Amino acid sequence: AAWVYRDGHATPPARAAMERRLTAAAGGLPTPRVVLAACLAAFCGEHRVGAAVTFANLDEAPRLESLADAFKVSLVRPPGEPPNSGSKLLVNVSSVHLLEDDEQRVLDGYDDIFERYSMFCNGRWLGAQILQDSQDVMYLQHITYKKKPDVIIETGTYKGGLTYLFASILDWIDSERIGHGAQADRGTATVLSIDTHHPDLVFAANWFCPVCLDCIKPYATDVWRRRVDFIQGRADEEVVFNQVVDKLLDIDVVRLQDGETGQMIAKERLSAEDEQSRSFVVSLNQEKVVMVNLDANHEFEGLLRELLLYAPLVTQDSYLVVQDTKLDKIWGTAGPTAALNAFLALSPEGEFVPEPELKFHGYSQHAYLRRA
Repeated sequence: AAWVYRDGHATPPARAAMERRLTAAAGGLPTPRVVLAACLAAFCGEHRVGAAVTFANLDEAPRLESLADAFKVSLVRPPGEPPNSGSKLLVNVSSVHLLEDDEQRVLDGYDDIFERYSMFCNGRWLGAQILQDSQDVMYLQHITYKKKPDVIIETGTYKGGLTYLFASILDWIDSERIGHGAQADRGTATVLSIDTHHPDLVFAANWFCPVCLDCIKPYATDVWRRRVDFIQGRADEEVVFNQVVDKLLDIDVVRLQDGETGQMIAKERLSAEDEQSRSFVVSLNQEKVVMVNLDANHEFEGLLRELLLYAPLVTQDSYLVVQDTKLDKIWGTAGPTAALNAFLALSPEGEFVPEPELKFHGYSQHAYLRRA
């Protein structure tokens, strides 16, 4: 559907006529760019102000299958309209699919500048240094708030800025829950953050980023103490992964099944002899929500191993975030994007769905995937 906006008013074109003309203009198989062009050609000069603004019946709105569905609509200024024009088209296509080649080159140029001057070091969240572009901060907080995960598994802690963002949003979610009549506790939602160095060891180091002289120490805050469980080691090592699974067992996010009988086994009932002699299947508790954010390895082999280890821990309809997928293009070598593509090729088709529409400001350094 398309609406022509003029001076703050909306006029709906005749739906049947619109569908015929859009389909004809696209040769029977509309693509996002062709649909937009058809909208412009068909309606831009024909419909003037005449109808009052209409309102959606939110009670009858369909349930969205993914967070990306809410952003599959764009308000577009038609070609030739001056910047201060009130004339725009509402098109049911995400803006990320409408970018022209020259517009995409503008974003690529921003990437180059962002990396050249290490602008990622300048990010801030509630007084802490956070190594993120501000637009990705918006996407990450939106996913976290909407999915309300019980656990966020994060590889790559560094100085703790993004860990702090996740922890503070989880804390906010629980404060809302208490305000709506839940029991007066702060909940158990947790960030499991993994790195080779505790953030205290690198906080004052001019390593990778300059020291932020007026930033707080995220790991010294109350919300970190309550929400963050730090695991020291390399995220792609089996011994570290086993620690993660062990902690997930403790909070009933994953469960053990006997490899022969299929029966559930309580972790506390396992003896050391059982662990050596019996085979087990680890299954996800689907009543829990697990989100995974990978930001430790950026080389192909290391990140692919992280994906194979941690992506299966993402619960259905939750999200896997692979950070810095733009680096392949900037470095000119196989990196995060190549590792992600290799992982998707190994995974069952359609299990992890990339959702570029979540980059609702048009730009991102990362890849966002929903486990469908």
